Amino acid sequence: MGASNVKQNGTHNSKKPMNNSDLVQNSIQDESDFQLSEDYKEILKESWTGLKGDISKVGVITFMKLFETHPDVQDAFLPFRGLSTTDMEQSAILRAHALRVMMTVDKCLNRIESPSKIEGLMAELGRRHINYNIKAEYMDMMGEQFIYALKSNLNDRWSPDVEKAWVALFNMMKFYMRRGLAEKHN
Repeated sequence: MGASNVKQNGTHNSKKPMNNSDLVQNSIQDESDFQLSEDYKEILKESWTGLKGDISKVGVITFMKLFETHPDVQDAFLPFRGLSTTDMEQSAILRAHALRVMMTVDKCLNRIESPSKIEGLMAELGRRHINYNIKAEYMDMMGEQFIYALKSNLNDRWSPDVEKAWVALFNMMKFYMRRGLAEKHN
């Protein structure tokens, strides 16, 4: 498909597969730094349809991997402080939060033809997270783990184009959420 049709961070049009650290190092400055091609929109919709039955599982994997790789982030979540991995995996609170996060992804995909609606949704989410003292860099960490969870659940349906499409969408979501989160400084 048209992988080179997506402009990401102004220059990333390579056919080379991205690795998860590309998410962290991707510095998006404004809306012109990301665009979703029609091919990528289709890839996102198709791959999400294949995951719909497991979105809660994808969310839990995302958070478990996040807390495993960045234990300090677990402490930012009051209900999860001091919990063991086993307790976390069994936590109804974690499952509920993970599902809420995945439903936000679903809402963004349902609004994919209206970027201004994604902007409004994610900026509001960022503003709500001000109350939780969430650091903006947590979103980069979350992105890495989200891509990991998607990849592990899509298995043979995963490809460099699927990865690039999801990274592009996540970067859009992250950009607008950061914008809302930044309002705490204004």
